[in-house]
Amino acid sequence: MIGVDFTVQSAVMRLIAGLIIVALQGAAIAATAVLLGDNGPRYDGRRTLAPWPHVDLIGLGTLILTGFGWGRAIDIDPASLRIGRWGLVVAVLAGSVALFIAAPVLQLLAAPLIERLDYTAGVTVAAFLADAARLCIIMGLLALLPIPPLAGAHFLTALGLSIPKQAGLYLSIVLLLASIFGVTRYVLKPAYDIIAPLLLGIDSFL
Repeated sequence: MIGVDFTVQSAVMRLIAGLIIVALQGAAIAATAVLLGDNGPRYDGRRTLAPWPHVDLIGLGTLILTGFGWGRAIDIDPASLRIGRWGLVVAVLAGSVALFIAAPVLQLLAAPLIERLDYTAGVTVAAFLADAARLCIIMGLLALLPIPPLAGAHFLTALGLSIPKQAGLYLSIVLLLASIFGVTRYVLKPAYDIIAPLLLGIDSFL
């Protein structure tokens, strides 16, 4: 939801963090799919750490406004995967695991950077890294929900269920509204409260 802590500075930090996160997550999913036999994501230009191919404008906008967001869906052909539809599950999990690994790494970078920067820059960078680490966990969890346009929609395909692509846009708007009104926070909070202390050693701020 859009809280009183929403400022121009927080919006810019979320924008930068969001670009990094969707790039990392998207590249991890695409690379896993290619490794498992589907070259489609490589031909689509998704096996890259450049952020732009991975950006979903509604997802990024939702992230900036509310702190919850998502990247552009990656097309994966289960018939091309060596382990069939299970490969979809592995690819989605790879994206979230990449973010869960990145979260503590980002947090660990704060201390050495603070020592090398002046006070104002150090505080700003530390705040950015803390927020980015938290967003890694949030977006990693959100991606596991089996809802288009989230990566977790591949779970539905793995189960043999099919949802029209046109539904992705409408569900994106639903996710935007759910995030604005706090529903997304309510859904993710139990899992975040367990994972965040394990990865970051902090209490939940969700």
